[in-house]
Order: sequence, then structure tokens, then C-alpha cells
Amino acid sequence: MRFLLGLIVLVAQALTSAPGDRYFGRMSMSTLRIRYETMQLKKRYETHQLLPQDAEHLLILTDDAFQEWARDYPHDPWLPSTGYSIARLYEELPGTHASERAVALLVYVKLHFPTSRYARLSRDQLHRGVRTRPYPSWAVTPPPAPPTAAPSVTPTSVSPATPAPSPSPTKGSRSIRPIAR
Repeated sequence: MRFLLGLIVLVAQALTSAPGDRYFGRMSMSTLRIRYETMQLKKRYETHQLLPQDAEHLLILTDDAFQEWARDYPHDPWLPSTGYSIARLYEELPGTHASERAVALLVYVKLHFPTSRYARLSRDQLHRGVRTRPYPSWAVTPPPAPPTAAPSVTPTSVSPATPAPSPSPTKGSRSIRPIAR
């Protein structure tokens, strides 16, 4: 009897879970790739290997794949944790667009997976509020370099420098010493 119950649960999970060889979004990401990419983006952003706009761009592409995965397999057991992870990364990024996406994902997890641990975490986070982060000081792009002076067509009145005499080695000397000035 126990075996039969276990088999039923396994079949039910197989029917609700996305297959590993199914790809989603514009970047054709598998479910494993979506989860991996989210973790890597978080790591690369926190270690300042990605600028905020680059991290957000890549996260939007990952989110696109997540949305398609959620639409095609709405009962996949990995959706709550993945959606929550993407939302938390959006929360770390600056700007209103990122915070709005974070709220949307937290609400999605809360409403579609109300009995999951991630629904409780999402409710708590929404209750605390998702603030809009400012652009981080470490990511400020340097100002553009000043333009270099273009060569002048008219001759300048600077007189050419007279060459200084340089010592010439004598036949018996082994090293040349600079002249002290």
C-alpha cells in the first residue's frame, strides 16, 4: 500500500513538474538554468562584477523564462522558491522598475502557493515593504574623458629646445655615469 501511495505521488509530481529538457523564454532556459542564473546573477552583482543595469537586464531575461515556465507548469514545486529568489534579487537592484517587479513576484508567490514556506516569506516581506534602492556609489560610471586638444594648424611661438650635450664614452671607460645637473 505504501509503495502504491509513493508511486501516485511520484506520478503526480511528474505531471506537474516541467521536464528538464524543456526550455523557456527568449533565452531558451531550462528550469535548472533559471535557478542557476538567478544564483549567479546575485553573486556577481553582490561582488560588483555586474553593474546594476547589466544585472537587471539579465534578470529580466531570466524572469521572462520564469514567467513562461509558470504559465506552462503552474503547479511545479520549484516555482515558489525560484520566484521568491528572483524577487529578492530584484529587491537588491536600484530603481522603481526593479522594486515593482519584486513586489509583483512576491504577490505571485503569495497568491499561487499559499501553503508554501515561500508564501509566508513573501507575505512577511510585503508586510515590511519593498523599498526603492538608490543607485549604489560603487557603480557610478566615471565621467567621460575631456576631449584632447586637436593639433594646431598655425605654428606656435615656442622655440625648439637646444639639445643638451651628452657624454660620450671614452675608450677605457666601462660605464656611463649620468651628469648631475
